[in-house]
Order: sequence, then structure tokens, then C-alpha cells
Amino acid sequence: METKNTSPVILKKMPRRIPTDGTFELTVRCNLHCKMCLFRHDDSENKEIISHELTAEQWIDLAKQAAESGTVSLLITGGEPLLRPDFCEIWEGIYKQGFIITLYTNATLVTPKIMETLRRYPPHKIGVTIYGASSETYKKVCGNHSAFQKALDGMHMLQTLPSIMEFRTTIIKDNYSDVDNIEKLIHYEFGENCKLIQTRIVTKAVRGACADVESCRLEPEDNVHLAFRRGINIIKKYVGDAYNEQYLSAEYRDCSVDSTSAPSATLFGCNAGMNSYTISWDGKLLACQMMGNFAVNTLTKGFRNAWEHFPYLVKLPSVNETCLTCNNSKICNCCYASRYAETGDLGGCPDYVCRDTAIISQLLNKRRS
Repeated sequence: METKNTSPVILKKMPRRIPTDGTFELTVRCNLHCKMCLFRHDDSENKEIISHELTAEQWIDLAKQAAESGTVSLLITGGEPLLRPDFCEIWEGIYKQGFIITLYTNATLVTPKIMETLRRYPPHKIGVTIYGASSETYKKVCGNHSAFQKALDGMHMLQTLPSIMEFRTTIIKDNYSDVDNIEKLIHYEFGENCKLIQTRIVTKAVRGACADVESCRLEPEDNVHLAFRRGINIIKKYVGDAYNEQYLSAEYRDCSVDSTSAPSATLFGCNAGMNSYTISWDGKLLACQMMGNFAVNTLTKGFRNAWEHFPYLVKLPSVNETCLTCNNSKICNCCYASRYAETGDLGGCPDYVCRDTAIISQLLNKRRS
């Protein structure tokens, strides 16, 4: 579990910022209707969204500008990026700029044409989302019974590429009982060494997205116990009979903030806006895909000017006093993005994250005693 100090260090002079890690959000549209999606808008908005999505030419031009400005790693995502009819044109044009490139997809829209493009220009890594181990679970989570088999078929095609394959999942009430089956399915279909990454904290939808996440996400107690169980199983896999529950406590201690180390200057307490950024589907430069509070239009300013201008937009409130004095702050997953998503206030104190963190603290203290 990764935790970071979420209080930015305020300096009179902004240190050098280099946009090394980028995300291009080709669309917020998706062919699935996942109940917990942070970004998908209602289908009734699709016509309006399409009219404002960047063209292939604009995406390729932005990629050139980003490369010239220092971007090394680039994530292509959505929504569902393969939903774009010009995906192959966009991918080829961006790929030729020389990035270490990653593709995120739900794998249900993989076609021979797309595979031909990806074989010629293979991603360094592919992150595939999987939401269940059966058609029934996909129907409950994504609203599409046939998406399960389409996803499996797409994953098998993508696995033929010389790319690192990474499986990602989000567990909610509708697929909670399927979590072990998802992992078994991945190992059976794609190999024992395949990695499954589970989203830890599922926040409310952001940037005008339509999902009612509160109604479907796990209660913090179930969420934490699931994460601990998976963590223990992973540790046991590697250490076998030498397993000791103190390993899990050590993992959390090792990643906590070291108060003796020199603080680093940031805008938001992480790399967002310092080394990493997102270009939204309509061409706005954001520090983080989750947070649209501060944005610069790259189409009018150009990438470099947008990047240089961005810090002057950032105005942050003081972090809630409750958070600053909390005994659990070193293991807390809270950040400005999750504060805003949960409370509508960048300085808010999100109850869901607080409960999650308190349960983690109780479990760690129980294991240490």
C-alpha cells in the first residue's frame, strides 16, 4: 500500500517541473456501464461529448509537443479508448513519437484491425480490466451479459503481443463473492504468473461522471479485510512456511512517511502537476485524471505553455485540522483528489476514507500486540 504526504511544501520559487509521465484520455465514453466507473458519463451525453473530443490529428500533434517537452512514459486510456473509430490512426501517430507506452482497455472491442496495428506498434504494457469470472457477474457489474466472453477473447488476442500484461479489477458488492474466482480464472486462462491489481479505495465519481458509487461500493470493513486477505495470500505465496503476520505490519511501516527526511516540493503532495499530468478527452491539461478543478486548454495555449502556466492556477485550502492531528495520518490514503471526490471540498475530511484507515490501524495494532 502506497501512502504519501498530502501537504504540499510551499516555496517562493517553483522548482523545475518536467512532464515525464503523461496520460491521454481519448474519451470518457464506454461500451460498458460499470456501476463504479469514476469517469463515464451518461449515454445521453455522448453526442455532445463526441462533438468536443479531440481529433486524431490533434492527439498526434499534442503527442509531438509532449515528447518535445520531456514526456517519456505515456498511458492511453478512457473511458474505453478502443471505442474510438480512429483509434488505430491515433495509436500509430502517438507511438511513432517514441514513448514508453501503456494501453488500458476492457478488451471487449479488440478487432483484427486493432490487433494488426498493435502488432506493428506493440505497447510496453497493457492494463486489462476484468470485473467478474462469469457472464452473470458482468451483467450485474457492467450491464452487459456478453461482455464477459468478449473480454476473454480480447485478452487472449492481446496476450499474443510482446507486451507486459497486467490485469486490473475493482471489487464492489456485485462481484465481491466472485473475487477469488476472478484470480483463479486469470491464472487458468493466462498463466500462474499473471498479476491482478485490485483498486483499494473506490471514491465517488468525478468530473461530471454519472455513476452512483456510494450505492455499490463495499463498506470499509469489507474493503479492508479483503485487501488484507489478498495481501496475506500474496506474502504466503512467496515466503511459504516462513510466513509471519508481522510481515504485513512491516509493509505498512516501511511505506509510511519518514518525518526525518527532507520534504519535497509539490503542488498536491504527490507527483501530479510536477512530473505527471493528464490531457482530458476535450484537450484540457489536468494534474490528475481524478481532479478537474484546475485545468489549462492545450488547444489554445499549446502543451508547453499549458504546462508552465498550470501551477499559477492551483489554489488549495488548508487541510482539515482533523486530518492534520489524526494519529493514522501516516497510513492514510487521502489526497486532494479523494477529498474533493468524496466531500466536494479540496480540504474536506472524507468519512469513507477515515473509516477505512481506522480499520487498517486497528488490524495493524492487533497484529503488533
